Amino acid sequence: MRGVLLCLVLAGCPPAALAGSAMEAGVQAYRESDFPTALRYFRQAAAEQPDDSAVQFNLGLTLYRTGDYVAARKIFLRLRPEPGMSAIAEYHLGLVAARLGQSDRASKHLRAAAAGDSPRLRDLARAALSRLGERPDARTATAYAMLGAGFDDNRNRVSKAVEVAGQDPESAYVDMVGQGVYPLPWEQEFDVLATAFRRDYETDDELDQSSLQLSLRRTWRPGAWRLSLAAESESILLRDNSLVQSAGLGFEAVRRVGKSTLRLRYQPAHVSADTEFDYLDGSRQRALVAQDVNLGGLQLRAGYELEQSAQGDGVGADIVYGQAPLRHGPFVRVSRALTPRLEASLSASWRRSRYDDKAPEADRREDDLLQAGASLRFQAGRDWGLLLDYRFSDNRSRVDDYDHDRSTLLAGFEWRY
Repeated sequence: MRGVLLCLVLAGCPPAALAGSAMEAGVQAYRESDFPTALRYFRQAAAEQPDDSAVQFNLGLTLYRTGDYVAARKIFLRLRPEPGMSAIAEYHLGLVAARLGQSDRASKHLRAAAAGDSPRLRDLARAALSRLGERPDARTATAYAMLGAGFDDNRNRVSKAVEVAGQDPESAYVDMVGQGVYPLPWEQEFDVLATAFRRDYETDDELDQSSLQLSLRRTWRPGAWRLSLAAESESILLRDNSLVQSAGLGFEAVRRVGKSTLRLRYQPAHVSADTEFDYLDGSRQRALVAQDVNLGGLQLRAGYELEQSAQGDGVGADIVYGQAPLRHGPFVRVSRALTPRLEASLSASWRRSRYDDKAPEADRREDDLLQAGASLRFQAGRDWGLLLDYRFSDNRSRVDDYDHDRSTLLAGFEWRY
């Protein structure tokens, strides 16, 4: 594979913060092709600024040029989750894999880079794939699966003072998740996406849940934007019986804004329900705006979600309330790579739900839901890893029966292809 692939020069990579003399000296030595000297200076700069992604990138790039491919790979793996670094890290992981004679792995990384937002990186990745003897326009399928066991201390999601006949609020459960993306063999970027979920409670099957989502997505890349339009459908089952089905559209727009990534999403849908739950028939609209930012080694996603439904009214035990609230609120998620294989994440959100009911204003149901979570992911092998996930929610409602808190804890295995 010698001489087959070329590395990006520094001028084509994310701009380095040339604040320190070691960084400046390293860049100068690199431009003069004095890679051993550049490596010495970049190691010094990395010791002074261990969380600076530009310093780490230059160090990885120089390790690649000096032939230390294993060390370079570790750095690019650490950089890959950071906003704005994914595609360029995938590209260099492909170069490293090719140098190590790992053709399949090189193809996988290069195809990920070729699907990114940077036109220059797409061209470079496609050229590299061609030199590997592969069709650069042949997109590959991806898959994800998770199997885990957990515990739910309030699966009824009502006040613990309320007794639900035949339904113990506490139960262990098993979760199964599967997701796949299959590119269609057309000239345009069309994909079929499928996601399946199953939760099976150990105590009984009264609240066992399943869902299946299918969508056909078309993607465009006009300028700096990546736009996608999808036809979407979803079926949700409760106790293995149909609960609701929905069909609609999904529109998403993504682009780089400075050193962050902006995401916009809008999903209108029609919802229909089984006879027992026909008060859920109607329409639903969801919208999201989010920003991904890298803050010195921390990956931050912050945003706002909105859901508006127009559905029928249902009758509760003591109050008539609408089943279709207006829901909205902010969310934030922070993640950080603790080691090349271990990642920690924290999340928090607040959501207000207002029910358009027929009760007087003083009795109208309004809920404030606060959620927090923490997770650890350990990459145990090339395609699989371990997951530990804890979530807590606290719902405050004007209707006492819906005042509740809930905790879930899940441990599982993850697999990616």
